[in-house]
Amino acid sequence: MKKLALPSLLFCTLILFINNFKTIAQAMPAKPVADTVKWGFQLYGFVRNDVMYDSRQIVSVREGVFSIFPKDKLLDANGKDINAAPTFHMLAIASRIGANINGPNAFGAKTSALFEAEFFGNFDGGINEFRLRHAFAKLDWKKTQLAFGQYWHPMFVPDCYPGVIDFNTGVPFQPFNRSPQIRLTQKLDKANKLGLILAVIAQRDFASVAPTGYAATDPFRNAALPNLHAQLQYKDAHLVAGLGVDYKSLRPRLSSGTPSIVSNEKVNSTSFIAYLKVITKPVIFKAEAVSGENLTDHVMLGGYLGYVASPVSIETYAPTKTKSFWFDVAGTNKKVIPGIFVGYTESDGAGAGASAAYGRAIGITGRGIKNIFRISPRIEFLSGKFKFGTEMEYTATQYGTLSTDAKIAGTTDNINNTRLLFTTTFSF
Repeated sequence: MKKLALPSLLFCTLILFINNFKTIAQAMPAKPVADTVKWGFQLYGFVRNDVMYDSRQIVSVREGVFSIFPKDKLLDANGKDINAAPTFHMLAIASRIGANINGPNAFGAKTSALFEAEFFGNFDGGINEFRLRHAFAKLDWKKTQLAFGQYWHPMFVPDCYPGVIDFNTGVPFQPFNRSPQIRLTQKLDKANKLGLILAVIAQRDFASVAPTGYAATDPFRNAALPNLHAQLQYKDAHLVAGLGVDYKSLRPRLSSGTPSIVSNEKVNSTSFIAYLKVITKPVIFKAEAVSGENLTDHVMLGGYLGYVASPVSIETYAPTKTKSFWFDVAGTNKKVIPGIFVGYTESDGAGAGASAAYGRAIGITGRGIKNIFRISPRIEFLSGKFKFGTEMEYTATQYGTLSTDAKIAGTTDNINNTRLLFTTTFSF
């Protein structure tokens, strides 16, 4: 019963707000509301070029433009580290184009939509290909907003995320995920500063890890339950603060064991987020803490473990735990903007005796990651619509020997990488 308490609470709250939406719809005038807003279309985007140097081989996506953490040491026959080799690259695949669209009123609400795409591709083999980022339509009443489509997962807060120059946006310390969703935002006070966000979410480009033989989104879809999220946010001209809770369920396999029999085993996970943004005249301060389970779909450490008592047993599961914290400080000058980012994350494993691991940088044998630390000073130079940015990203990763609880046992090795980054961005 305890496992069902959180999703049941989120579902009940969502039903209450859906009922509130029905009340709004029933209260609408019989005659159609006159369209007072003309169609509007505003194109935006940027052309960006990244020039990067790394002091060693790294775990990344899209040929290194999206860095995550340095690779573990890999010794040759003479004891030399093969992964100590540096790299250099230059890419423009982060360039982006989007459109904000306003339309006529519907259901007594203002209507709008966001469409955004880039040349990042959906996988490393598809680099340079055009791909969807956002496709999000909204209905806005005085205090209520309903939104539908693909957008930032609520664990990624557009009002409070790292201002780093690296395209990774603070990964793996910061949740990073865009997903199809239905989102309701309800203002709770007269000043419209306090709001409640409720969302039902699916997995698409950012998915949990699936067992061999299953497609990336299969475990989520086969659980037959949406990812559920609730968040309370306060926002005014000088302060943004919020607390959120997230729940998801996966059914990794439809069958298990030898001989194969139907498996209804699921892995359920709960994550929490707290964030703060303070705007002052000289600086902008941001901070965030995450305590969660099975956060692979947010490009963070962790995942889930599988347990099999015998070859004929059905595999059972447990999510691994991850903790993360970061802060970011940036200047407010309009021409020269210095800043610094500091982040820390730790993988805390799950119960002992696992026979398999599904996730990022976790396992039950071999080597894995205990924690990661990063510090990234930066400076940006702006003139009109053109921007130069330079950043030094130092990432230190503690690698060690894994045990059957996906935790590191014994001593660790500090494996670090220094990334030197230079970017040019022309915005329109």
